[in-house]
Amino acid sequence: MTERFIGICEIESKLEEAELVHEIAINEKFLLKSTNTSSFLFWFNNEVKNAYWNRMRDELSLEPPCYNMVIQLLLDVKESLRIVLSRKNDRALYTIALLLDEAQLIIGTEERKATTLTQYRTIVTNIMRMACCPTREADIVDLENVTEPVAHLRGIMELLAKMKLDKANYLLACTRPSILQHSIDYERQKFAQLRVTGRRKLHNTMAWLQRTIPSGIVPVTSHKKIRTVRLMDIEMPEYFVDAYQELIVIEKTSPLPELLQIDGGRIVQMKQKLFRLSACAASVQLMCKSVSTLSNHPLRQLLAVQLDSVSKDFPSKHSQTEMLKIFWTHVLDCISKHSQGLNGPIVSENKKLSLRAQLISINSPISAYSILRSQLLLYLKEFVVAEQMKDVSLPAEFQDYREGVIDLARQFRNIVLYNFSVYGSFYLEALQKD
Repeated sequence: MTERFIGICEIESKLEEAELVHEIAINEKFLLKSTNTSSFLFWFNNEVKNAYWNRMRDELSLEPPCYNMVIQLLLDVKESLRIVLSRKNDRALYTIALLLDEAQLIIGTEERKATTLTQYRTIVTNIMRMACCPTREADIVDLENVTEPVAHLRGIMELLAKMKLDKANYLLACTRPSILQHSIDYERQKFAQLRVTGRRKLHNTMAWLQRTIPSGIVPVTSHKKIRTVRLMDIEMPEYFVDAYQELIVIEKTSPLPELLQIDGGRIVQMKQKLFRLSACAASVQLMCKSVSTLSNHPLRQLLAVQLDSVSKDFPSKHSQTEMLKIFWTHVLDCISKHSQGLNGPIVSENKKLSLRAQLISINSPISAYSILRSQLLLYLKEFVVAEQMKDVSLPAEFQDYREGVIDLARQFRNIVLYNFSVYGSFYLEALQKD
């Protein structure tokens, strides 16, 4: 029995799965990860590994010690190092093959075999130190402090597994543009086949286009003032961004277009995130408008963090109404602390009641929430259309939530550009026919 780890070849085979390729193409933060430590699979694998290492320990405790499992493990170590080291390290791999000669654990005296095993453990650890990324240096230090032979060998294999994941994620980052192109081409071909057979009806997609794209605006060539986004082999008119934005507004409940079903989960998450960010920013702005001295006060930053933390429980733990009521308790606490401070302003009960009414009724069309959401949607649109994303200015009202807003903008941009790259020709053709 030998311990098995994910290899690059296994990862490459998984890339043939359309949904995984789509996830990698859409999600810039996608990372291959080891099994969740709280899962049954992790527990089961850990039990199997414990049995494996206990058996090795028993074999090494025999008189004389048996090195069969260690020899097989050494072969696995060399294979893992071959994967971890880059292809340009042929000389290093040749040196490793010479230094880690499993034959030395077969011939020689028992004392010599034990010494050889200790030397091999040191050699492997040193090689791993040279090959690992900076984030693994602490793991190397911990490994060097392990003295018991089997525990050290187990630590080597577990760290090599992490390093192989690091290498795989590095390769994914390097090849992401190719994966993106492959995924777009694959989905185009699949859609073309579906159109030929006519097996899939697109009622929701057509309703979405007719609902969100102004009539008579297609073709884009007749409208010189309309900006376009140049994709690989197609141009997307900017008004399509408005159509995609309808999908992430929480008040809109129209059925999801069939051609966006694969991103349905991501769209729901963006819809919730747009609401949370707008609600948080609106609450902070309403408070600062009522108590102007809080605009540049440290309590403002503290409140922004508190509201962000509470909002993350929507909708899993709190409804909109419940979330806004909790927002109010934090806003009121912030105002009270400010009033109690040195030269703190006195805020009347009437002003507090007015502020509370505005905060918990943010769904009004003229509310601060609606105004700020419109600003955020304009920012998202510019983020998609602009030639340079860094040139798009973040609305001042969202400075407290800069990281979350930019993350939302990147997610939205990726989905819009990817979806239009695949289905844009069909969208334009369908609108022209109407």
